[in-house]
Amino acid sequence: MKFLLDECLSHTYTARMAAVGYPDTIHPIHVGLRASRDDQIAARAFADDRILISANGRDFRKLLATTAIHPGAILVDGIDLELTWRQICLALEFIRLRTKPSDYMVNRVVEISVIGGIQSYVLPLEGR
Repeated sequence: MKFLLDECLSHTYTARMAAVGYPDTIHPIHVGLRASRDDQIAARAFADDRILISANGRDFRKLLATTAIHPGAILVDGIDLELTWRQICLALEFIRLRTKPSDYMVNRVVEISVIGGIQSYVLPLEGR
């Protein structure tokens, strides 16, 4: 699986992602997308077939809900560097346990919240 970290998350996560088995992870500052709008970040992720990882759930839920097909997203709280990393790791493990993780993530959001735990849902809603 390939990932694109949103700019609201630390670029240092790219090395951490590689260390846990996901070397094809990029961050906007590494690919000329610094200070890009959310729709530009999402467009790059979708064009490259990358799962988006962001702490900006409010805005990305709206974008995902209006996109017919996308490679998926992981949404975290983004409270601090280490807690956010733990949330990303929990999401990765949750996804890894699926029979076909890449297929599972198509049009799916895995959301990790300190308050709500792990939620997995489809966006856009099926039948739309």
